[in-house]
Amino acid sequence: MKSVLTVLTAALIVASFSLSADAATKKDAMKKDAAMAQKEATCKAEAKKKFTAVHFMKRRDYVKKCMGQA
Repeated sequence: MKSVLTVLTAALIVASFSLSADAATKKDAMKKDAAMAQKEATCKAEAKKKFTAVHFMKRRDYVKKCMGQA
């Protein structure tokens, strides 16, 4: 009985550590997504100032370069 209780306690401790690690990575991912969205919005605003609506391809290229994708 004592060994079963020890095994269950160890399993619960391990599970709690893995759950907290998952929560931390999800929070980091959400922060990165928010940062990327903010950067994309900034890049789009700069592109809007620099190019007119007629030059939509130049706008898109400018946003890609600003984001570091091209």
